[in-house]
Amino acid sequence: MKSKILYIIRGLPGSGKSTLAKQLVENGIIHSTDNYFVKNEIYVFDYEKLSEYHDQNLEAAIESMKEGISPIVIDNTNIHALLALPYVIEGKYYRYDIIVAETQTPWRFNIEELLKRNIHDIPRESLEQMIMNYEQIEIFKKNLGIN
Repeated sequence: MKSKILYIIRGLPGSGKSTLAKQLVENGIIHSTDNYFVKNEIYVFDYEKLSEYHDQNLEAAIESMKEGISPIVIDNTNIHALLALPYVIEGKYYRYDIIVAETQTPWRFNIEELLKRNIHDIPRESLEQMIMNYEQIEIFKKNLGIN
């Protein structure tokens, strides 16, 4: 039996997450909370909807897991393991091999490049806060209980 794969993408806005997700998806599916902020092909961020949209993205990912789709790619920032944990719990329940894929672009922590490259006009202060709070990959994986 071929194993099913769940990719957890992580990286700061503008660091290349969506590009990485597209490289990994093959014949699978990408689930991104960002997609819920797109109305009439325009991205409109609403902080008050963030939690609701994260929940909707998780539910959609669970439906894909129930269907056995592989690979499933979770394209969110996942700065903290806590944000990815629900996907990992469900992925384990549905017997997915879980792979954390972190962006490796040369600018992934360069604030000036991230400001230029992120398509959501995230303010400098928010990006700086995200960089300060970004869990190292080893800590992230340990907190998720995966290798």
